[in-house]
Amino acid sequence: ANIGRTSYEISNLATTAVQQSRQTVADFIGAKSADEVAFTYSSTYAINQIAFGVKHLLQPGDIILLTLHEHNSNIIPWLKVAQKTGAEVKYVDELERRQWNDILHKVKIFSYSLASNITGEIYNYFEISQQIHQHGGLIAVDATQVAAHCYIDVERMKIDLLVLSSHKIYGPSGIGVLYIRKDLQDQLEPLVYGSQTFSSVSNRNFELLPGMAKFEPGTPNIEGIIGLGAAISWINEIGRDNLINYDQQLTDYFYQIMDECHLVDHIFGRFDRYTDGEIAIFALTDDKVHPHDIAMLLDQQDIAIRAGKACADLLVDHFDKRQGVIRVSLAIYNTPDDIKRFALAYQKALKILSK
Repeated sequence: ANIGRTSYEISNLATTAVQQSRQTVADFIGAKSADEVAFTYSSTYAINQIAFGVKHLLQPGDIILLTLHEHNSNIIPWLKVAQKTGAEVKYVDELERRQWNDILHKVKIFSYSLASNITGEIYNYFEISQQIHQHGGLIAVDATQVAAHCYIDVERMKIDLLVLSSHKIYGPSGIGVLYIRKDLQDQLEPLVYGSQTFSSVSNRNFELLPGMAKFEPGTPNIEGIIGLGAAISWINEIGRDNLINYDQQLTDYFYQIMDECHLVDHIFGRFDRYTDGEIAIFALTDDKVHPHDIAMLLDQQDIAIRAGKACADLLVDHFDKRQGVIRVSLAIYNTPDDIKRFALAYQKALKILSK
């Protein structure tokens, strides 16, 4: 049954379930209210909603600030918006500290990932964000990669806009989350228009609903929304502290095994000056072998890893790893035995490909 459109029982049950998931998500990210949460189709869609939602606020000479470690989905929309508005995209990593004061007042929005989807590094841009806020700029955060590994608190972290994806926190695919601080919601324009977003419509005009409703046009992925709420409830049952501690245990053991196998020098990353911790995600590289060949051999041993640039082209190219890397992503369902089996299989694959 569809939601919010009728009064029969099944529809009411579905509507209630969706609103319960909305509250669950709001609690999960530390939002003040469920009225600050909208459901989208992915974090990519949500980033596009932010980028094109603020497009009308940008003009030539304004700066959109990013970092080189972003997922492509947090770069390409901003490049397009810059093309359309005359604003300029700059990257924190390429700025020297002496340049900072010269551009700070021009930064209208700073959009960054809390953690790299390549290296697992967690980033702390709180000081930069405070300075941008003081000059009237906005802070947008991509929490997709970190949501299953760390606490998120949009209020404490002074985040204006945030996105994440369900499939990264053990939920169904095809569902994303968009958080917009309440006092900003009517400043952003919707990316898509349609039913359930307006308060009135005539043959000449329409009036959008206030708040987050205008960012949820049409029939949503009801099953996915409910599934996301269930996934977060499952995480809460396990305990966030337990999940974070286990993540650290897996990380420590990964380093231990890679050291024992003399493979630590294959780990790519851990080089950003804003790094403030790490999650159990690792990129490995060997200049003598292609990452896709490694992935194929590991797949033959029932080990699934990501190979290539992993949608982080700027970061990988910046460090001249143009063939890409292999990425190991560990989660709560992994065990120390999985890590040991991977290390031995990786070692074996390198020997085969080095002949």
